[in-house]
Amino acid sequence: MQTFVFAVVVLSVACLAESRRDRPVGGLGRTKNATPEIQQLVDSVQDEIIGQLPLGYDREQTLQLHAVTYREQVVAGKNYFIKVETGFGRYLHVRIYKDLSGNASVSSVQLQKSLADPIEYF
Repeated sequence: MQTFVFAVVVLSVACLAESRRDRPVGGLGRTKNATPEIQQLVDSVQDEIIGQLPLGYDREQTLQLHAVTYREQVVAGKNYFIKVETGFGRYLHVRIYKDLSGNASVSSVQLQKSLADPIEYF
């Protein structure tokens, strides 16, 4: 029986280590392709994103905000760092905070990004 309990504990620790291998505690996870859920998150705060853009930033046209890739950070809720295509080869990096109740808000927007720019903490 002791051997069985020991094996379960070792397997549990190994699984926990495997699940955290791509993300240090409190750090950013690996870059992933955007999912429909991430696009829905971007859509839910689209007006906030557009509101943080400078006045000359394609506001004469309706921007199509298309989530491309993202990284997550677990905090008291989650920070989502998302690469967003706005059209014409232009990209933004957007940080969206989603609290434990599910409320989302835009924390920051970075302009003049390219598809090749890595998503880093900002």
